[in-house]
Amino acid sequence: MNEKTIAAIALSNRDYPSLAAKLDEAVKWVEIAAVQGADLAVLPEDLNIYRGDGGDVSLPDMALDNWQRDTARLLETAVRCRIAVTVPVLVREQGRMANRFYLVSKEGAILGHYQKRNVTPGERAAGVEPGHTAPIRWDGLSVGGAICFDTFYQNVFAQQAGAGVDLFLVPSLTPAGQVLDYYALVYGKPIVLAYPAWSRVIDRDGQELAHGGQRWETLRYGFGSPVVIAAVNFDAVTLFADFNQQRMVDVQRRYGRRVRIRFDQPNCLFYLESRCAELTVDEVMCEFGLISRQQYFARYTRQAEK
Repeated sequence: MNEKTIAAIALSNRDYPSLAAKLDEAVKWVEIAAVQGADLAVLPEDLNIYRGDGGDVSLPDMALDNWQRDTARLLETAVRCRIAVTVPVLVREQGRMANRFYLVSKEGAILGHYQKRNVTPGERAAGVEPGHTAPIRWDGLSVGGAICFDTFYQNVFAQQAGAGVDLFLVPSLTPAGQVLDYYALVYGKPIVLAYPAWSRVIDRDGQELAHGGQRWETLRYGFGSPVVIAAVNFDAVTLFADFNQQRMVDVQRRYGRRVRIRFDQPNCLFYLESRCAELTVDEVMCEFGLISRQQYFARYTRQAEK
């Protein structure tokens, strides 16, 4: 078993008087996520766009030339609270603008960043450049991403899933909707959406583990917390029913409560996860000759093409 507790923060997208004021609120909710046991807190897109839709302030005016200095309080909070955090910001680097999120470890190390691959027409007109970045290593996992407009492009998820990512982080200013459920199901990867109105943690079967946000009038009235938290087991795999199904009862009989197997009949899938520290899913798959959904279709697609 390899569980991580992940928080998606539905940080309000209302107008703030300053970046400092928006960071103050972000810090408060990161602290709440940490005391509730989260290993990682994911914040919505563009922390430094703090005046609603930007008003009469242009994107170049909002871009940060030194994001670590300008978000220092958030970074210091993450270290003090021992929690990893995403820092989604519009940055300017060597004269070029990019929409990114940086993943920062609980020790304060900058582990890497994801750069938005599909910028909006408005961003492109303002000079924001798309990018292609490698997966980020965090606590033994390979982390991929998407930012807002990226969610409408399946290839963003397909390419990263093919590169072996274990988790998608999605800071966003769009709700993304059911396409995220589909991506989680098809690629067998958990997805964390941080969106002001409705943040979500989606498991590899496309089902929500947690959700919440500013759509709740209670939050808009100033009560409660916009922090949604779920424990996600990364020692798990999605198996296509064909070929694997003959072995499922044998796996259950052999390992009992040390594994959990769920059958998704409509999608012809089994979900296998380890529930103990002394056993890994890879060991079970090797012992019983199982293959993942991704491996299954890669194998038989190649055969069909011959």
